[in-house]
Amino acid sequence: MKRRWIFGMSAGTAISALVLAPAWAQAPFYDGKTVTVVIGAKSGSLEIASRIVSRHLGKHIPGNPTVIVQNMPGAAHLVATNHVYNVAKPDGLTLLAVNPTVGIGQLTKVDAVRFDLRKFEWLGSSGADGVALSIRADLPYKTWDDLRKSGKELVVGTTGPGSNAHDFPLLLKEFAGAKFRLVSGYPANSDILLAVERKEVDAWAAFATTIKLAVDRGAVRPLVRGRIAIPGFEKLPVDEDLATSPVGKAIMGIRAAPLAIGRAFAATPGTPADRVKVLREGFAKAMQDKELIADAEKAKIGIGYIPPQEVTKMFAALFEQPPEVQKEMVKYIKFGD
Repeated sequence: MKRRWIFGMSAGTAISALVLAPAWAQAPFYDGKTVTVVIGAKSGSLEIASRIVSRHLGKHIPGNPTVIVQNMPGAAHLVATNHVYNVAKPDGLTLLAVNPTVGIGQLTKVDAVRFDLRKFEWLGSSGADGVALSIRADLPYKTWDDLRKSGKELVVGTTGPGSNAHDFPLLLKEFAGAKFRLVSGYPANSDILLAVERKEVDAWAAFATTIKLAVDRGAVRPLVRGRIAIPGFEKLPVDEDLATSPVGKAIMGIRAAPLAIGRAFAATPGTPADRVKVLREGFAKAMQDKELIADAEKAKIGIGYIPPQEVTKMFAALFEQPPEVQKEMVKYIKFGD
């Protein structure tokens, strides 16, 4: 009997082990893990938005990993992008909160670029960014047509080449007939707005959400927007529609592409497909998280989920430019912050 009981116990233990084994095998990969989100900036709307997403992402990934943020500024986000592409292990534990303008760096063949954005495993984007041009609210021009017909030259304050403040009005000047004189050297958008209020300059371009804040306080009047419209700016003319040549329109489209991609997240190339799937599903669920959306609203950041397939498609389109467009593009589009 004793031997039979021991055998029965051993058999029962073995059966229990067989029953429990699948449960052990199915434990989520991310259980007890830490996911690091690398951001190539220390401040700004992209950094704020990426932190908000990171704060809520873990609870939507099976296993509920801890998600931390690592700021890695340098070379206009190239340091961070190069790191995730070349140094980080492709294990799904390191993500990149990308600044899509690095695509301009890749397109214009900047020496420091050591990546191909088409090879990242894109998880999606938390929303596109719009851009707009505004003028002093006390000027008499109510619309773009009013300004164009006046023949008046406006002084536009800018930070410098590679910024929305510089490139957006520059392309309107070169390809839409705007009479602008660009004055570079302002340290930040806040300095340009101060110059507008002091009537040192007449016009200013920036992210549309930034312009909207100045509109709401009565400092400026919006006249033109990029292809992405924010609430209240939908009826403004789009820069690409004002272009007087196909090449000009194409260059404006190139400049607009990173803004349309917006605040995208990616995993390192070569990350296992099953982990990419889990991360994509978690990211999509996070975009519907009411607490995340509330945090974004407090920060005055709009959330508008863009699926990974669309992000991949937009990056691919960015690099498919005709030779004549690429030749002209480098005259007007510079890579920078």
